[in-house]
Amino acid sequence: MDLSIIIVNYNVYDDVKNCIESIYKHIKNIIFEIIVVDNNSSDKSIYEISNLYSKITFIALESNKGFGYANNIGMRKAKGKYLLLVNPDIIFQDNSVGIMYDFIEKNDTVGVVGPIQYKPKTGLEYYYTFFPTLYSRLMQENRLYMKASIMKSRFFDFIDQNISAGIPFKVDWVIGSCLMVRKKIFDDIGGFDEAFFLFEEETEWQYRMNRRGWVTYMVPAAKVLHNHHSSVSKIGKIFVYYQEFRSRIIFDRKRFKGIKYLLRVVLIEMGLGLRVIFFLLRSIFNKSLYIKFKAYYDLLKFNSMSKNKILNSRYNFEEKKILFA
Repeated sequence: MDLSIIIVNYNVYDDVKNCIESIYKHIKNIIFEIIVVDNNSSDKSIYEISNLYSKITFIALESNKGFGYANNIGMRKAKGKYLLLVNPDIIFQDNSVGIMYDFIEKNDTVGVVGPIQYKPKTGLEYYYTFFPTLYSRLMQENRLYMKASIMKSRFFDFIDQNISAGIPFKVDWVIGSCLMVRKKIFDDIGGFDEAFFLFEEETEWQYRMNRRGWVTYMVPAAKVLHNHHSSVSKIGKIFVYYQEFRSRIIFDRKRFKGIKYLLRVVLIEMGLGLRVIFFLLRSIFNKSLYIKFKAYYDLLKFNSMSKNKILNSRYNFEEKKILFA
């Protein structure tokens, strides 16, 4: 088997069908399988997927333990030499999968390869392709992530210049909505860290790969459409903010050491503390803001836990729903 394509679904059955149709339409001369993992969707339409596509492997999970957990289930089941992790809201174009496959097949040191992603109507999707630093975290948490001069250069100029050059270029990591990885890496170092529920699990995974000597590339000739956040949009913005912050806490606990570690803990504590006070006071006049207070207060408690407890934590989706109600 050349390639195993893994799609994790959460209440976006129509997106899954559209993604699969684009796979069958554009993948040629590659022996592949498709594995669909459902993250305990409330919409049970996804159970029809096996009737529509008889060769697909469908796995229904009894609880939602996160994006990384579900992908790990799919990767353990996979038989391919390479794994292609795909969000349901990805639409493949032309020979993008074949281009990525040929590139990683011909380059022995490349562990991960990703396409250029475009958002319908708005164009190129920019994201920060470098591993986080104390500086980038500070900018990120003070709404300067894409505004500060250094950040703007790394967001826009870096990607624009390399895409214009038209040749594959090295990055620290590629976004998990569409990435191809060697199965032997999964067998060697394991999959996503399941302490992450959503966001940054692919960054941390590729950070571990990087430390083992594997490199990551983006290939401009490979292009996909990304209807961004179709699953996440059904949950709500506060949930997104919460998971983004929670994942940053986990990743930074794993990565930073010494004075950087202590400084990062203090900066997070200060940032969350100010948010807790701000939204508590604002909620006196606007009760809807009390939800944000609850979410940030829960994160403040999470950040105050020991490193060992944070790294061994697991997010309980059902239990935590009350935070966002």
